[in-house]
Amino acid sequence: MKKQKLTKKNWIAKISIVCAAIGWICWSAPNLANAQTPPPNPAVLSPELQEVLKLSQQHMTDDVIVGYIATSGKTYKLSGDDIVYLSGQGVSQAVIKAMLEKASPGGSSSSPVPPSAALYAPAAAAPSAPPAGSPAPEPPAIENTAPPVAPAAVAQPAAPPAPTLDYFQAQLAPYGNWIQLPPYGLCWQPAVAPGWRPYYDAGHWEYTDAGWYWQSDYHWGDIPFHYGRWAYTVSGWVWIPGFDYAPAWVFWRHADSDGYMGWAPLPVGALFVDGGWAFNGVHVGFDFDFGLRASFFTFVDCNHFWERDLRLFVLPHDRLELVFRRSMIDSHYRLDHGRFINEGLGRDRMAALTHHEIKVVALRDIKEKEEHRNLEARQAKVEATHAAGAPGHQPATPGHAEQPGKVAATTPPKKAASGPQKSSQGTQKDDSKSK
Repeated sequence: MKKQKLTKKNWIAKISIVCAAIGWICWSAPNLANAQTPPPNPAVLSPELQEVLKLSQQHMTDDVIVGYIATSGKTYKLSGDDIVYLSGQGVSQAVIKAMLEKASPGGSSSSPVPPSAALYAPAAAAPSAPPAGSPAPEPPAIENTAPPVAPAAVAQPAAPPAPTLDYFQAQLAPYGNWIQLPPYGLCWQPAVAPGWRPYYDAGHWEYTDAGWYWQSDYHWGDIPFHYGRWAYTVSGWVWIPGFDYAPAWVFWRHADSDGYMGWAPLPVGALFVDGGWAFNGVHVGFDFDFGLRASFFTFVDCNHFWERDLRLFVLPHDRLELVFRRSMIDSHYRLDHGRFINEGLGRDRMAALTHHEIKVVALRDIKEKEEHRNLEARQAKVEATHAAGAPGHQPATPGHAEQPGKVAATTPPKKAASGPQKSSQGTQKDDSKSK
């Protein structure tokens, strides 16, 4: 009897152990399955997503990355795994949301154009010569009366329609240094003389159908004077990449009593949104000065505004503070079908102050001309470096400025026949202006 009771107790113990084991297996199975689920593989990210991830890893701000997404013309296809992986890599929710808003409705997104495709396009193969000693070909039996075919035009180098960070890095590396600089992240510092500032030398103003255009003589000038923002640091001026284009990102002031007008580069965080300015995410009034100091401005006598070498006519430093305090903000901007228009003090007022007729140049023409000229010069520099046996791009030494090339003026100044001319600027859908 006693033995039967022990056997019964043993069975009860065994059954309890089995139930506990089954319960543990049921409880731990989902966790084991989740633990064995492999994380998304970054190698399978589309090229578009890899580009955005690279911008984030370079510590670019959300404003810059979202602006790139909005203007790149690319579409983004994100799976759930992609979103989880990008979020784990530090890509912000704002950036992911911007990509989802540009998501492709189906199919894969288009592949990006390699940044150097236009600059290093292979030349067309030359026709092969006939073998040595071969007899001359017989003349045709019937005379060909068709006119001779003109040789094909050589394709001019062109910037990509949507510049990328890789393109900026490759094009600007020979002319300065790329550095990591808190709080801006990746920045470029040009190799220029001490005391240099943007929109100051080696360039002049042209008036286009998109407003005032800074025509630079520097071979790198078609990039940082029309994209991104400039910032002043303890080591001088640096350029923070951006992807929105403008004829010039500058802020204007004028001092009527002294006869001077001036301009300064717009700072990081200044964005033109919905017909007005925002600074670091906060909408500001038309009279907001963005904290720009007098030393950031280039003031010139109104009578010398059209000069091709403005350095000779820049307001002396000992008078800069006085004129700056007397000056007033007078900056006019607007959007025309999504295109940024920088009108400065206004075309009619500028014509009256400078005593010159202002002719309008097509932005597309002057932009393409500058980009072609500079791409050719940069390509020649790369080829010369390779011919000299150098290992690669050799950035210029800071403090030793490279000599800019001279650019012929496309709108030579002329005396106005009878007062200022009327503006031919059209109104746009938003028809919004900012002072």
